[in-house]
Amino acid sequence: MDEGEFAFHVPDPVLSLPKDADWKLFTTELSDEILWLSNRVKNLNYALDSLDLSRPGFDGFFEKRQEGYAGLAAEAMDLIERMLEKFGLTLPTKPDYYRQREGLASAILSVGERSSGRRTTGPVTQSNGSNVLQLFPKTGDEAD
Repeated sequence: MDEGEFAFHVPDPVLSLPKDADWKLFTTELSDEILWLSNRVKNLNYALDSLDLSRPGFDGFFEKRQEGYAGLAAEAMDLIERMLEKFGLTLPTKPDYYRQREGLASAILSVGERSSGRRTTGPVTQSNGSNVLQLFPKTGDEAD
């Protein structure tokens, strides 16, 4: 098929804030963050629209789209948690397999690894109070 044509399995998110909201219920900082999130979604859409899809690899379009929307979704989840805390509310209980935050973090991490051209194989360990990080952590008898 034509390489320049593709269809998304998931549509671009649209964040619509209520026009008659009473923003004074929140702190100035929280209400500003909520209002700016809408602009950040629009800015990401504009940035994606400006990419040259005719270049090899579609100019990183799909990676940037995934990373950008996953990052915005993680921020939205943080804002929701702050609002729940402020008003003493709780979300309905979700099944154990429903772990949105972990999925978003995984998506952001995997895109970062692809864009940097390297894979992380495990946690980097720090040695005995030194500020020098070990590139190859000790294993087996060496680790003791």
